Amino acid sequence: MTYWKQLDRKTIHHSNWLSVTLDKLELPDGTIIDDFELMHYQHDTVGAIAVNDEGSILLVRAYRYLHESFDWEIPGGLVEPDENHVDAVRRELLEETGYTANMITPKISYYPHKATCDQEFFIYIAEGLECKSEEFQKVEVTEVRLFTPDEIKNMIDQGEINDGMSLVALQRYFLKRGI
Repeated sequence: MTYWKQLDRKTIHHSNWLSVTLDKLELPDGTIIDDFELMHYQHDTVGAIAVNDEGSILLVRAYRYLHESFDWEIPGGLVEPDENHVDAVRRELLEETGYTANMITPKISYYPHKATCDQEFFIYIAEGLECKSEEFQKVEVTEVRLFTPDEIKNMIDQGEINDGMSLVALQRYFLKRGI
């Protein structure tokens, strides 16, 4: 049973990253919506809560062009075609931080904007951290640093961590651990 009936779909933008469609819909009461815009992402996205043996969490300070800002985030990024999620977490962690993890465990997945976007975020816990290189992806990441949970909570309160994936992942992590 389809609750909202799709009458037509036009692709108004398509790239290797994102497609935008314009759907014509009929609602259960007969109302017609002529221009319901939907975003379709071509790749899954992974993020890592990277925790060292002392319980500190590794964050990256990334430049975000759209907002012209430098903000702290959990490491993460898109899953390449034919790449599994754990391999993507390992790759992103090494590229963005220079660290590897001995154990990667799935934690939560969610849709950041389910009403009009099919993008899904997959969050993992990365433990047993080891710094393999002082080099990291400096085009996007400007700094890599370990923070205590209390420091991170303060950073969230101060707006220094304002990325949706990081906020959901970190707050869920703290909630589950009673931190």
